[in-house]
Amino acid sequence: MVKADLIARTMEAATLEGPVARKAVEALFESLYAALQRGDRVVLRRFGVFRAVPRRTGIARNLRQGEAVGVLRGRVVRFRPAPGLLDTTTAR
Repeated sequence: MVKADLIARTMEAATLEGPVARKAVEALFESLYAALQRGDRVVLRRFGVFRAVPRRTGIARNLRQGEAVGVLRGRVVRFRPAPGLLDTTTAR
């Protein structure tokens, strides 16, 4: 699924016109992006939790060439799925 699919489904589910649905989806993504940049946790009930966590400086390996690659310090986004979402995507 890509952003265009999300916009189309938003149009259908909320009976919105195309530009309004596009604006709603864009606003959602901009809000998520801004919250993660601030370091906030983003909790979406029944879906999961997004959070930005620090990444240490270190050395990684390029598996194709086998050479060492430097990894810079920064933040990366982690996602933890909600139990209900996890149950629907994995077979037990």
